[in-house]
This record gives sequence, C-alpha cells and structure tokens, in this order.
Amino acid sequence: MNDHELARDIAKKASRLVLDIRAESNVDYTSRESTKALADLADKSANELLISALKSLRPDDAILSEESQDTDARLTAERVWIIDPVDGTFEYSHALPESAIHVALWDNINKVFLAGAVALIDHDLIWNMDIPGPSVKREGRGQPFIAIASPRENKVLLNNFMAELENRVGAYGFSGVELDHCGSVGGKTYRVLSGQADVYVSSAGFNEWDSAAPAAVGVAQGLRVTDMEGRALGFNAMPPITPSFVATWPEYHDMIMDSLKQRLSWS
Repeated sequence: MNDHELARDIAKKASRLVLDIRAESNVDYTSRESTKALADLADKSANELLISALKSLRPDDAILSEESQDTDARLTAERVWIIDPVDGTFEYSHALPESAIHVALWDNINKVFLAGAVALIDHDLIWNMDIPGPSVKREGRGQPFIAIASPRENKVLLNNFMAELENRVGAYGFSGVELDHCGSVGGKTYRVLSGQADVYVSSAGFNEWDSAAPAAVGVAQGLRVTDMEGRALGFNAMPPITPSFVATWPEYHDMIMDSLKQRLSWS
C-alpha cells in the first residue's frame, strides 16, 4: 500500500468509525454535555485507529495529531503524518454537514506533501491528492461570488474584505458577493472544490492538523492555497500553527490578495 492509498484508506475507516459511534449513541442534541461527550469519544476513537495504523504500517515516520502528546522529535524526522481525527467536532456532534477526517504526510526534507486525504464524514466522500475529484470552478455569468469563512471570523475585518471584494468581482462576470459559513477547515475547502463557494479565507489562525490535509488536497486538486500575504504555507513547525489561510482558484487569487491587503490596511 503506497502513501496515497494509506492516507485514503485510514481516513475512510476513521470516517466510518465515527459515523457508527454517532449512530449508536444516545446523544441529546440539545445538551451541550451530551454532544461534547460524543465529540470526545469520536475524537479519541478515531485518533486511536489512525495512530495504530500509522505506527504499524509506517513505524519510522513521526506523527503530529490533535489528540496525542506533541514532542520535538518530529522536527528532525524525514516524514511527518499530520492528522486531525475529527475536524469540526461541533458539526459532527450535532449531525451537521462538513465535519471531516484529516490525514496528510509532510516531507520534512523537501518541504512538500507526499500524500493527503480529507474524508467528509456526512458526505461519504474522500478528497485526496492522487485521484482527481469532481472539482467545479464557478464562473461569473451574473451570479454572486461566494466567500466562505468561519462563524468566529472577525466581523468588522470580514465586512471590510467583502466590501473590497465587491468592487472587484465584476471584472470576472460576477454580480456581487455573498458570505457563507461552516465549521471545519476541510469542509470549507470542500465547498470551494465542489463549486459551492469561490474562496475560503481565515485570518484567525489554527493548528497544523486543521490545515495540513485541506492544503495538501486543495493544491493537488487545482486550488491555490496560501496565507493572507500570498505566501506558501509551511508545516511541521514548533509550535504547529498556521497563522492564516486562503484557498481559491488561481484565477481569483490576485483579486483576493488585493482585497485582503486593503482590508488589512483598515484593521
């Protein structure tokens, strides 16, 4: 089993596992305590599955996981698996779409991804690096340009960005702008790849396990993924932080950067 097949296989198995856990639970979706208990169980169980498989099949590789103790040993490893057992635990624990399993393999020597998979838990769909997915780039044709962001994104800064963006999208045939929200980084990147949105922007920053697999898969499937300054993202840092994240089609990237620069000058 090569690295691409392994990433895809364990992401799929973890996705099925957490679906079964939720189906067999007696979760009360109105209870914060109940949904948190479900999310914690799914995170722990998926993490155990992923870690066990990687240690068995790739014993010489390092692992960075949201649900496991981090050490600096990975900093000198040649290959590092970066995993998020359940990205978007709120969505998962409330049976909402766009939660995901993230699995990515980082080449720490050449600073590139060697494999990656994002399993959309409630869509029975896996995006990966080696097999072209059903990606859809939206054309203008009089429809609005759709930006997607976290519900926790800074509202003032986001409104400024959207105002700047509206001044530019007409050149691409769009009629205006719309803003949408969903939870996980993998889910939002999926929205762009599947033609449900045109750009995903985050200034809030997050951990590498949130961003690694979406970045790996997004680039492999044709997106341009950078930080808000237009720089390529790096991984396996200490601490493992991605300060900002932009995923869009290459044709729109300059427009997004121009709008962000103006937005940042207001902040």
